[in-house]
Amino acid sequence: MKNNSKIKFIKSRRVFDSRGNPTVEVVISTENGSFGKAISPSGASTGANEAVEIRDNDEMFNGKDIKTALAKINKIIAPQLIGLSCEDQDGFDEILNNIDKTNQKKNIGGNVTTALSIANYLCASNLNKVPAFRYHSNSNVLNIPKPEIQIFGGGAHAGNKNSFQDFLVYPKQDISYEEYFNVVCSVISLVKKKLIKNNKFFGHSDEGGFFPHNLDHFQICEIINEALVENKLDPTKEIGISIDVAASNFYMNEIYSLYDKKYDTSAMTRIFGKLINDFNVSLIEDPYQENDINSFINLKTKFENNVEVIGDDLVCTNLDLLNNAINKKAIDGIIVKINQCGTVSETLETIKLARTNNIKTILSARSGDTEENFLSHFAVAWQCDMIKVGSFSRGERISKWNELIRIEESLQ
Repeated sequence: MKNNSKIKFIKSRRVFDSRGNPTVEVVISTENGSFGKAISPSGASTGANEAVEIRDNDEMFNGKDIKTALAKINKIIAPQLIGLSCEDQDGFDEILNNIDKTNQKKNIGGNVTTALSIANYLCASNLNKVPAFRYHSNSNVLNIPKPEIQIFGGGAHAGNKNSFQDFLVYPKQDISYEEYFNVVCSVISLVKKKLIKNNKFFGHSDEGGFFPHNLDHFQICEIINEALVENKLDPTKEIGISIDVAASNFYMNEIYSLYDKKYDTSAMTRIFGKLINDFNVSLIEDPYQENDINSFINLKTKFENNVEVIGDDLVCTNLDLLNNAINKKAIDGIIVKINQCGTVSETLETIKLARTNNIKTILSARSGDTEENFLSHFAVAWQCDMIKVGSFSRGERISKWNELIRIEESLQ
């Protein structure tokens, strides 16, 4: 560890995420002036096993204020971290977990631990005078992750929990970001023209994708397919279509309430079969509610050569849940969200287990995100296969795509 790597001070403040809600920002500085700054994001669609946020539930900011969170940092947590080397990420995160003593950060809050842990990681990166995309990298040969970009945003991101959450496109083949972003711009432009022509354009969802008003999953996928074909792109070979179902959001008492209809598990599987066979969907995330791992297994087995099954709420960036999914051969990949587990160390352990077992890793932002671009760096340093941060619009999304352009350029 380097001289003067000891943490000298920790400052926290209230800032705001992309939905205008309060969130935690932390700045950590060492004795030699190196510092790291991080803001905790917030999800609208959250798994039951995620680290939980602590909110004040008072009259300020519609009950979502974080005065308690900031007080915990200043009075309880910071005094136990001052003097620790910022390079000791495992030790830093262990202190956070020892203070909290729960599986889901219920005492000090996942929004608190996430901001602290990432700020410390970035502080160590700055101390070592290396960009974050190189810090803690496990390889000298770094690759840019494939970008997964939202075209439509539904579900909890669009005020309608009884619909699929994300409809996205991603490159199936190696392609430069410049080439891929040109494709995405063309697809988005064509989709918008089609929506306007058919009087179906009703604005945008939380992550910048089109609001899917009066369009079901089949109609949305048909529009995306048409836009790809009109751009002379093959959705079976070049640009893939992916869906985040987020099924737990519209599941209750063994029934999925989708739009104005109700479906059992078998009926949902038939819907996915049609999307795979007739609409070129090649990646499906959280197709069933998070406790129904057997249905994940069934879908993966039934369409093994045609679709990749991705776990988000099923796994929650949790080592034990991932291990169970791997042992049962339930998934092909996982969504990785740092604030689901609440620390960088736990995130890295989960990614390592996934990579060891040939499970695809997709680093993801949250619907309530910020202008910070550290996810772009982490996706490269941690050798993630893909990155998913929303649509190709809105500043908090574009900031991450722009940073990946810069990183890609520096690696050439």
